[in-house]
Amino acid sequence: MLGLPLFVANELPPETNSEEGFKNSSSLLQMSAMQFESYREIGLEALSRAVVGEVQPERVRYVVHMQDTMEKFAAASPDKVFQADSDDADNQKRRSHLWNQATQSGIQFSNGSWKPVTDTAHGVFEHSTDVFLSLPRSAELKMNLDRFLPDDGVMRVRILASRSSMKENEFAALRLAFSAHTSNNANFMNQISQSDVPVTAIPDHPEWVHFDIQLQDIQRNPFRHLETTFPRRDEFLHIRNIANTNGDKNSFQVRIHAIEIEAPYYDQWPPKTHTSIFFESPNRSNERVYAAEVLKRFLMRAWGGPVSDGELTSFVDLFLQYRSDFPRFEDAMVEVLATALARPRCLYLVQQRSSSKVARIDEKSFASRIASFLWASDPDERLLKLAGEGKLREPNILDDEITRMLADSKSKRLSKHFVSQWLGLDGLDATTHIKDADLLVSMRDEPIALFQETLSKNSSVIDLIHADYVMVNEKLARLYGIRDVFGPHFRRIEISENHHRGGVLTCAAVLAMNSNGQDSNPLQRGVWMLERVLHDPPPPPPPNVPEVDLTDPKILEMTLKERLADHRDQAACKSCHSRIDPWGIAFEQYDASGAFRNQIAGQTVDASSKLFNGQELDGIDGLKRYLLSERQDQFSEAIVHKLVSYALGRHLTFADHSDIEGIASELRRENDGLESLVRIIIHSDLFSRID
Repeated sequence: MLGLPLFVANELPPETNSEEGFKNSSSLLQMSAMQFESYREIGLEALSRAVVGEVQPERVRYVVHMQDTMEKFAAASPDKVFQADSDDADNQKRRSHLWNQATQSGIQFSNGSWKPVTDTAHGVFEHSTDVFLSLPRSAELKMNLDRFLPDDGVMRVRILASRSSMKENEFAALRLAFSAHTSNNANFMNQISQSDVPVTAIPDHPEWVHFDIQLQDIQRNPFRHLETTFPRRDEFLHIRNIANTNGDKNSFQVRIHAIEIEAPYYDQWPPKTHTSIFFESPNRSNERVYAAEVLKRFLMRAWGGPVSDGELTSFVDLFLQYRSDFPRFEDAMVEVLATALARPRCLYLVQQRSSSKVARIDEKSFASRIASFLWASDPDERLLKLAGEGKLREPNILDDEITRMLADSKSKRLSKHFVSQWLGLDGLDATTHIKDADLLVSMRDEPIALFQETLSKNSSVIDLIHADYVMVNEKLARLYGIRDVFGPHFRRIEISENHHRGGVLTCAAVLAMNSNGQDSNPLQRGVWMLERVLHDPPPPPPPNVPEVDLTDPKILEMTLKERLADHRDQAACKSCHSRIDPWGIAFEQYDASGAFRNQIAGQTVDASSKLFNGQELDGIDGLKRYLLSERQDQFSEAIVHKLVSYALGRHLTFADHSDIEGIASELRRENDGLESLVRIIIHSDLFSRID
C-alpha cells in the first residue's frame, strides 16, 4: 500500500495454528493491547519511511573504478604484479585478482578501503571494461566503507558485472553481506541482500545489477559515531560470488568492472511514496480541507472501500488535535494515518451481510475474501469497481477475474502461504542437521514450487501425491541424484521410477523435518501423513505412555522397525501405533536429510509394513500405489477441506460437511484440476455465505 519493500511480519507475535494447521483461523486470532500497540508502531515506522522531510538528505556516494584501483595497488606493490605468461599465472588466477586485458597483467586483490566521493552532483561515471576484478566461486570483495553511511534510508549498491564464459552448466550470482569489527574479540557479519542477483552479461559486455538495502533493517556498528578511533568505527560491505563451478584453472568467474554505492537513494524527489499520500491539490494552503482530501484517499486505500462522512470527520478532528504538537503538516498527518492503519477496518476482514434476504456476504466483503484467498492482500480497484457495480458474482465476470488474479504475480502468495501451513513447513525452523543454508531454503521452496506448477497448469491434485516430474534446482537435484540441473532457480524435470520422487510425500523438506536429526522418524512421519495428507489425525497419546528405553542393550541391537514393533506390543500403545507406524515405516528408505537409501549400516532397508486394515505397503512406491488406487477420493476430499479452511479463514464444522462433499464431487468431475478447485471454491455457496 505504501510502495515500500518492508518486512514487518517478524515484528508481530506468532499466531496459533488451527486444527487444520492454518494461521489465519479467525477464531484463534487475538488482539491484545500489546499487539495493538506493536502494530501501530509498525505502521508509524512504515509511514516514517514513506514520508520525507522538506529538504532532500545529503547523499553519500562511493565510486569504485577497477582501473584506478589496479593502478593504485600495482604502483604500491609492483613486485606482486603477474603476467599472463608468468609461471604461476594459473595459480594466481584461481584467487581473487584484478586483471587488465589490454596489458594481460594482474594483481591479487580481495579487500580495500574507500572514502565517499565529493562530486556527488555528477551522474553515472564512465568505467573501463578492460580492467576488472575477477571473483572465483565463493570468493568475495571486502570493502571498508569507513563510518560515513547514513543511519537510515535506502542504500543502493550498483555493480557493473559480467561472466567469464556463457556455458549452460555454469551459474553465478552476487550476494551482499555487512560486517563490523569493533574490537579484537567483537565482530559480526550478516547477509543483507534478500535474494541473490544472477549475473547474466556476456564477457566484455558488462551490465549493471543492483541491490536496495534498508539501512534501518541491518545490524550496524554501534560505535560508528564516536569521535575516538577505538573501538573501531568502520563498516564493511562484502560482495560475494555464489557460483556452482569447481575451482580448476579454467573455472568460471564473475568479473566486476565497477561499483557505485549511494545512500540514501531516491529515484526522484520527493519520492513517489511521499507524493502518493501528499498529492498536489489547489487546497494545499487550507490545511483542514487538504487534510480531508488526503485522509479520504488514504482511508479508501487502507480500508479497501468507501469512507463515511462521519468516519472522515473524526479523523480530520484527530488531525486538528495533533497539529499543534508538530512543526509540519505532514508530521502531524503521519500520526493520524498510523491510527488509521490500526483501525479494525484495516486489521480485519469485516464481513457485511448482503442487503438481500440470502445469508451471504455483500459484494465488497466478497471481493475482500477473494483477494485475501488468492493474493493474501486487499482487493484492487478493478475488483472493487465490479463489486460496487454488483457484477462481481456474475459467473463469466467472476471467472475472468479469477483468471486475471491467478495470472498476477501476487497469486504466488497463495502457493507460499497455503503450502507452508498445509504441510507444516515451519518444522524446518527447528531442523539443525541440514548445515547448508541454501539447501535448506531450497527444501522449503520445493513443495511450494510443485503446488504453483500444478496450479498454473491446472494439473490434477493427485500430482501432489505422485507425479512423473519434480520441481528442483541444482541443490535439490544433487541430493536427489538428478544430473544436468544447474542454477538455483526451480524448473520442471521429468523423472523415472528409479528416482523414487514425485509429489510432496518425497520432498526433502517433509522428510527432513520429520526426522530426529540423525535418522528417520517413522512415528513422526506417520502422524504427519495422517494429519496433513489424509486429514485423518490419530487420537492424542494416552497419559503415562512408557518411552523406548535406549539404555537397554536389547533395544539398541534392534533395527528402528523392530523397536517400533516392540513398543507396539505394549497394550497402552497398540491402539494408536497400529494406525500410525505402518504409514511412517513406508518412508524408511529416506534418511534424515531426505536422501534415498537402500541400506542402513550394511543391512538392506526394510520399508515394508501392514496397515490396520491388513493392506500391505512395500516402501514409498507401495504407499503411493495404494493411495492412487484406493484413497484418491479421501485425498481429494482432504485437499478440498484444507483449501476451503484456508480460503475462509476459519475452522470447518460438521455443518460444512455437505458443502465439502459437494465441492469434492465437482472437483472429481473436473478431472481433479487444482485451478478448477480454486474456481469451484470461489463459485460455491460456502464461499459466499456469511459466517
